[in-house]
Amino acid sequence: MSPHHVAMLAYDHDAIVSGEWWRLWTAHLVHLRYRDLLINSGMLFLFGLLSVRFTRLWQEILSFAVAMPIITGLLLITSPHTLLYRGAFGIAAMTTMIACWFLILENKRFSLGYWLGCLFLLLFVAKVGLDGLAVLSISQSSRATAGVAWMVEIYGTLTGLAFFNALHQGKITRAGNNPQYWGDTPPPRRPHSSGRTPPHG
Repeated sequence: MSPHHVAMLAYDHDAIVSGEWWRLWTAHLVHLRYRDLLINSGMLFLFGLLSVRFTRLWQEILSFAVAMPIITGLLLITSPHTLLYRGAFGIAAMTTMIACWFLILENKRFSLGYWLGCLFLLLFVAKVGLDGLAVLSISQSSRATAGVAWMVEIYGTLTGLAFFNALHQGKITRAGNNPQYWGDTPPPRRPHSSGRTPPHG
């Protein structure tokens, strides 16, 4: 993609205020550095595959479509001095949160999936914490620019928690759907669509 096209897609505060609203979505699709592109793409691919086990594809697509402008919109409102930004730190964080919490809450306690979710969540929290320490350790003059990616990551984390809660509500409100509540008792058998319970044996 040419630099001109990248500039047309990136987050640009003044351009968005002037009416180029599509940048609220496309800012997540372009990157400043190849390293950031590889990291974010890897996180999106891994945690997207994990979370789609518990959701439907249309729910995933809708979540991204709604979350993208929320994250960049928060940046627009809370950080008006940030003029330029590009990167998928926010949606990568959102996807990580959704996948981790689904692994933790939709697998039986102390199963492999449960521990995998806990491990991924701890690693992600450590990453966000280290990113924050790195921002605080640099000079005041450079902090405003370097802290934007970390700020977007925080917004993505909060958005992911909110979207996970919305996606998970339908599951936990249906009786016997969450394996953590089964214990040693299997979930109750559901009646057929006719309303009659199928005969046993």
